[in-house]
Amino acid sequence: MNTQASPPPPRPEADRWAEIAREAADTGTLDELLTRADFLVRADPQLLLPLLARARSTPARLAAAVWYTSAYRHAEAGPEARRWLLALDAARWGARQLASDLAADPAADRGEGPASASASAWPWRVGWATGSQVSACLRGFLGGRADPVTAVAVAAVEHRPLAVTGHADGTVRRWDLCTGAPLGPPLDAHGSAVEAVATTVLDGRPTAVTGGRDGTARIWDLRSGEPAGPPLTGHSGPVTALATTEIDGRPVALTGDDEAGTVRIWDLRTGRWLGRPLENPVWDDGVEATGWVATAQVEGRPLAVTNSDGTLRVWDLPTGTQRDQPASGAPGGGVTALAMGTVHGRPVTVTGDLDGAVEVRDLESGGPLGPARTGHEGRVRAVATTAPAEPALAVTGGNDGAVRIWDLGTGARPGICLTGHTAAVTMVASGVAEDRPVAVTGGEDGTVRIWDLAADRRLGDAVRGHAGPVTSVATAVLDGRRVAVTGGDDRTVRVWDLDTGQQRGRPLTDHDGAVEAVAAAFVEGDAVAVAGDSEGVLRVWNLRTGAQAAEPLPGHEGPVRAVATAVLAGRPLAVTGGDDGLVRIRDLGTGQQRGPALPGHHEEAAALATTVLAGRPVVLVGGADCVVRIWDVESGEELDRSLRGHRAWVQAVAPGTLDGRPVAATGGRDGTVRVWDLLTGEQLGRAISAADAAAVGSGWVSAMTTAVVAGSPAVVAALPGDATVRAWDLRSGEPLCAPLPFPQPVSDLARDPDGRLVVCFGREVAVLDAA
Repeated sequence: MNTQASPPPPRPEADRWAEIAREAADTGTLDELLTRADFLVRADPQLLLPLLARARSTPARLAAAVWYTSAYRHAEAGPEARRWLLALDAARWGARQLASDLAADPAADRGEGPASASASAWPWRVGWATGSQVSACLRGFLGGRADPVTAVAVAAVEHRPLAVTGHADGTVRRWDLCTGAPLGPPLDAHGSAVEAVATTVLDGRPTAVTGGRDGTARIWDLRSGEPAGPPLTGHSGPVTALATTEIDGRPVALTGDDEAGTVRIWDLRTGRWLGRPLENPVWDDGVEATGWVATAQVEGRPLAVTNSDGTLRVWDLPTGTQRDQPASGAPGGGVTALAMGTVHGRPVTVTGDLDGAVEVRDLESGGPLGPARTGHEGRVRAVATTAPAEPALAVTGGNDGAVRIWDLGTGARPGICLTGHTAAVTMVASGVAEDRPVAVTGGEDGTVRIWDLAADRRLGDAVRGHAGPVTSVATAVLDGRRVAVTGGDDRTVRVWDLDTGQQRGRPLTDHDGAVEAVAAAFVEGDAVAVAGDSEGVLRVWNLRTGAQAAEPLPGHEGPVRAVATAVLAGRPLAVTGGDDGLVRIRDLGTGQQRGPALPGHHEEAAALATTVLAGRPVVLVGGADCVVRIWDVESGEELDRSLRGHRAWVQAVAPGTLDGRPVAATGGRDGTVRVWDLLTGEQLGRAISAADAAAVGSGWVSAMTTAVVAGSPAVVAALPGDATVRAWDLRSGEPLCAPLPFPQPVSDLARDPDGRLVVCFGREVAVLDAA
């Protein structure tokens, strides 16, 4: 009889890494552990997050910054998707060795754990990427994108900093600011969206006050998560502004709505309304978040500041009367955000306006403290100030997606810019975590981010590029080297060396609107970029000199949505599609339009590509009518083989070849990718389902190309719904690899003849080399 004891069952991988982390912390080797690629990939994200804040050496801090960059995706990603995201983010930081280590799968090489079957099967590896949106100040995220955040505030419970968020589904949630972990279940606060949140202390208990679209304000004990009093009712519209203070030792809340134009004062102990409301002559419709009513103490007397008709009005709260001299607002009106702060012991107002300016004024005199600070492009949406301390800081968020830090005492400008958000920043709160000033920001990109305002920003070797979302990309050859040409919302065209990742020359900056589409061509031996913008203008750029090769070419009424190039009888042509539903063909040598515009397209003509059929150049155009039409470039006639089968808007089209025959792949809002024989107009095989059952709305296609992937003819498509790139076999329709995740939705992609894939997401450009 065999009496040998059976070996213990293998421990879960998460437990093993937790033990390794504890040992590293006990032996002082945590920094070394944090630079191990296998630990960053395989450790439980909830274990890893609090450890990252303890990184001290430069390599460990860089590894932590890489992990933080897409932290909101790591919790939901498996190890292999996490490995890909980390390698991509390491490239964005310029940390090439770390990116290489992450791609190498060191755990599999040592025989630890399962082999990285998915990772080794990726048909690409990360070559390089820009880092326009990475920041050493980023310290994590709160939650994911599934539950849109509509308001945020910061508090402390038992000396532990936490954030309080309001959500579109009417819930309120509490988060540990040091770890980003949720504290308890969501609070079922309002029957509809939460519009505002403020925090205070009520009889020694940390408390939150929330305002909702249901017209009520509610009080919550932040320790227990239970209501701390009855609902505060009386407003005739959504409660969209909140602030807290004390009057004669009584904690009070001020609530404002955007229909009656009043601010009410409530005793938080009794839930009673105190006196008459503060009535504004005009209260702009659409008061947002917490920026429109603020409080301060001046010589022990509580005051409130409200905004109406572009003017800041100061109220004495014990009497409910307006002070004789209102504080001025933005020049010409247009105050869009408001907070109170302290500079050298004196209370100040900090406001943002429609033009992106930030102004600081002495509360008592109404006079400005220096000139208006500038830096944001467009409207300032939110502002918060740090607790009384030196230096006094303000944090602002704007329509440009930027978060800026301003030193209120020195007036230094422009404010330090924290990049990461990909859409307007609509809420800001500030606090202290582990003795460091922090800000919490949320925006229309669906993320809520935590920032360390005192972080050392000298980290990594990121290559900065576009200052706005990248909209389009094409590849070209310049001086014998392969390059990518990109256009963006920042009104620039940029040229990138595909081998080195370095920008070639200066940005091309004469566009008056966002660059919506780019293509490349040769004109009289010179490589050129053809760029269409939101003003309906086409510009042709000489890529060697950086100068415009011709006068701007107007033509479309509304934005140019798509650009392609073709050659007819040796003459280079540009083909453009616009919001006006027209397709225009121009001779790039003369700038003249060839024939009338091609009609027949409904709404915008945004899915456009060129190819050659039977020796003749043709244009493929897809649109809102679910049809892809084929036009002969020379004659301007439509061919009798339109591609019909999509049941929703055709968003992308890419020509290619299959078994020697010309084909096209098309993708649309119906969640399918279809492959067509261009000689017959017949669909080849079944429609490929691009939708993922686990990710509702993930299936629509924003961009595509054809390529050879792992030896097979393939269609490669960008799916913004789940921020992935996917590849299918053109012949069988079967997927060729697991979906490639990206930190943000992919806006465009292109291939070069060497098998590389150029991908644009957010403000970034990344090049994927063939594996």
